[in-house]
Amino acid sequence: MIAISTVRTRRAAANTTLLGVLVSLAATLLVGWGLARRTAPFIASYVYLTSSVAFSGPQNFQSFEIDIVLRVDHLTVVALAVIDLCVALVLAWNRVMGRNEPGPARFNAVISIFLFGAFGTLMGSDLAEMFTFWALCGGATYLLLAHRWGTEDAFRAGRVALALPFLTDLFLLCGIATLYSRYGKQNLADLVPILHTTAGWTVRQLVVASVLLFVGVAGRLALWPLHSWITSTATTAPPAASAIVQAVWPVLAITVLYRLLPIFHASNQQTMRDLVIACGVSAVLAPLASLIGREPRQVFALAGSGLAALATAIVIHGFQYPAFTFAVAGVACIYAAAPARAAATLAASSIAAAMRTLDMGEMGDALRRMRSSAVVLLGAALVIGFGAVGALALGVDTRSRFGVTLGEALFLIAIAALRVFLSVGIGPLLRRRAFDPDRVRDAPRPALGWPYWLLLLAIALTLASLLTASLGFLDAKTHHAAKPGAYAIWLAVAVAGFAAAGFAYGTSREGAMRATAWFNAAVDAQLTAAAAFLDRFLVVPSFKVVDRATEWIPVGDGAIARASLMSGRLATTAVRAPAVPVLIVMTVLLALLIALLSPGVLR
Repeated sequence: MIAISTVRTRRAAANTTLLGVLVSLAATLLVGWGLARRTAPFIASYVYLTSSVAFSGPQNFQSFEIDIVLRVDHLTVVALAVIDLCVALVLAWNRVMGRNEPGPARFNAVISIFLFGAFGTLMGSDLAEMFTFWALCGGATYLLLAHRWGTEDAFRAGRVALALPFLTDLFLLCGIATLYSRYGKQNLADLVPILHTTAGWTVRQLVVASVLLFVGVAGRLALWPLHSWITSTATTAPPAASAIVQAVWPVLAITVLYRLLPIFHASNQQTMRDLVIACGVSAVLAPLASLIGREPRQVFALAGSGLAALATAIVIHGFQYPAFTFAVAGVACIYAAAPARAAATLAASSIAAAMRTLDMGEMGDALRRMRSSAVVLLGAALVIGFGAVGALALGVDTRSRFGVTLGEALFLIAIAALRVFLSVGIGPLLRRRAFDPDRVRDAPRPALGWPYWLLLLAIALTLASLLTASLGFLDAKTHHAAKPGAYAIWLAVAVAGFAAAGFAYGTSREGAMRATAWFNAAVDAQLTAAAAFLDRFLVVPSFKVVDRATEWIPVGDGAIARASLMSGRLATTAVRAPAVPVLIVMTVLLALLIALLSPGVLR
C-alpha cells in the first residue's frame, strides 16, 4: 500500500504500517482463540512448484516440489503475538522519536516486508518455504540496520550486518540441501519419520546437517562470536530498527530451532553434547565481553545475547533424552526477554541522545534527570537477570558441570544488565565542552509510555514462564514444577550478580568505570598486537606475493612473446628450406642427443 499509493509523509506511512501490524495481531488472536481448546495444529498445504527431474531411481528424487505449508500451533500463535506487540509498541514510540529519521516511507515499508518474512518463517513447515521467508526477513533486516545510508559509520556497520548474517544463512541453506540430497523431502512432517529408515542414511550426514543448521540459526540468534552484526549497528541504526531486530529475531530463530531439533536428536548424543557446550561457552563469554564495553546499547545487546545462548542451551539439552520435556521453557525464556531488550534499546537511545555521548563513563544522574528512561533500564535489567530462573530450575541440575557453567553465565548476565543502569543512572553528570548538564531532559511525554508497555509485557511473559500450565499450553505436554529449592538457588545466583554490580558501583562508581576502561585498553592492546602479528606474517607477505606476481606476469608475457616470435621465425625458415636437408639435420641432432644421454656416457 505504501509503495503504490500516495502515502509518502512520515505520519501517514507510520499509521499505515501500524494498521497492518494491528490487523495481524487481531488475526493472530482470532486464530489463537480457535486453537485454544485444540492440541493438534492447524495445517493447510498448497503446491507452489513441482517439476519432474527423472524417470528412474528413488521415488523421492523423481520430482522436485516446493509446497506452501501453513502450520499454526500454540507456539506459533504466542510467537506471532509477541512479535506483533513488540513491533506495534516500537512503531508507536518511533512516531514521536523518529521524526528526524530519513526516508520514513521506505523505513515503514521495509518493516512491513520484515514482518511478512517473519510470519512466513514461523508458519512454514516446508524447509524450502521456510528458508525463502527467512532470507526475505534477512534482507529486510539489512535494509533496516543500514537505513541511515548518509554516514560513514552507518555504511561500515551496515557491511557487517550484511556479510556476517548472510554467511550464516548460507550455512542454513547448506544444511537444508544436505538433508534433501539424502532424503528428497523438505516437509518436516515427512522428513523426521524417515531419518533412520531411508536406504543409505548415515550418522555422519545427519551430524553435518545438524551442525550447519545450528550455525545458521545461531547467527540470527546473535550468539557469541556471531553477535557483531547486532553490536556494531546498535549505535548507527535507527533506535526503532535496532529494537525491532533485537526483539523479533531471537523469537524467530529459537522457534525455528525448536522445530529442527528432532533432526539434531536423530544424529547422535555427542553432537547434541557439543552443541550444548558451545551454547554454554557463548552464554559465559558474551556477558563477560560486555563488562569491558562502554556503550550502553552494545553492553545490553551482549547481555541479551548471553541470555539467548543460555536459553538455547536449555532448549537443546531438553532434546538430549526422550524423558526430558523442559525444552519449551528455554523458548519461553527468550519470548519473555524480547520485549525487555526492545525497551532497553529505546531507553538507552533516549539517554545517549540527551547526554550527547556514547560513553557510559561520561553519563550519569539519569535517575534524577531522566527518571522514566532510567526506570525502564532498571526494569529491563531485572527481567534479563531473572528471566531464566524458571527454565534453569526445570531443566538444569545445580550439581552438574553444566549447571555450574550456566550458573556462571546467569551471574555474569545479571552483572552486565544492571551495570548499564548503574553507569548511566547514578553518579554526577559532568559538564563537558559545548555540553550543559542542566539542559538534559527526558524524552517527550507522548513517547514515555511505550517502553513501559514493553516492560510490562516482558514481566507478564516472565511470570507466565514460571507456570507449568503456560508451558503445557505451548507444547501440549505435561510439565511438573521444580522443587522450591531449585527456584531458590537460581534466584540466589541472579541476586548475587545484581548485588556484586551494586556493591562495585556503590563503593566507587568512578573506580568501576576506571577498571572497565583499563580492561578495555588491555583488550584493545591485545587486539592491536594480534592485528600487527597478522599484518606482519600474513597480510604483508600476501601483498608482497601479489606485487611480485604483478611484476612477473608482464615479464613472463614478454618472454613468452619473444619465444613465440622466435619459434615462428624458425617455422618460417623451416618451411622455406628444402625438406631432405632439414630431415637429415634433425636426424643427426636427435642421434647426438640420444648418444649423450645414454647411460654409458653419463657414467
